[in-house]
Amino acid sequence: DDHWDGTFGVPGIDGDVAALVVDSGGILYAGGTFTTAGGVPVNNVARWDGSDWSALGSGTNGGVDALAVDSSGNVYAGGWFSSAGGVPANYVARWDGTAWSALGSGLDGHPWALATMGEDLDGGGVFTDAGGVVARNVARWNGSSWSALGTGIGGDVLALAADGTNLYAGGF
Repeated sequence: DDHWDGTFGVPGIDGDVAALVVDSGGILYAGGTFTTAGGVPVNNVARWDGSDWSALGSGTNGGVDALAVDSSGNVYAGGWFSSAGGVPANYVARWDGTAWSALGSGLDGHPWALATMGEDLDGGGVFTDAGGVVARNVARWNGSSWSALGTGIGGDVLALAADGTNLYAGGF
C-alpha cells in the first residue's frame, strides 16, 4: 500500500531474510539465506547504506538468523555457519567494518537471537556450551570470553531484547 517504502528497489535480495538490524548511523544490515542483494554478490549477510547494497567481506558459509550491533558499531551475526569471511567461527561471528572474527571458540549449537548491552553481546538459542563454558541456551560475550547467565534457560531461546540494564528472553 502507499505506506510501504520501495527504497530497496529491484532486484532486492534473492532469498530469505531472517534478521535485520540498524546501526547508530542508520546503516541497515540484513541476514538470511541469500547470495545477492541489489545484484551485488553477497553470502547470507549484506549492508544497505541508503542507496546501495554491499557485501560484508565474503560473508558466512551458512544462513544467518540473528544480527545485533554494539555501541562501537561492530555487527554480530549468529546462525547455521562454521566460518565467516573464511575465518572459522562456530555459529557466531563479529564484523568490525573491515573483517570477520570469531568469538572465542563460539557456541556448540544454533543462536536464534542476539542482543547487545554496550559492548557485551548476549546470545540465545539452542546450545549447551559457549566458548568452553556450560551455558544453557543463553550466554554473554564480553569482548574476550563467554560466560553463562545464571543457570540458563530450560528451553529454546528464540528472542532477546535489552534495555541497557535488563535482558529479556522469549521462546519455548
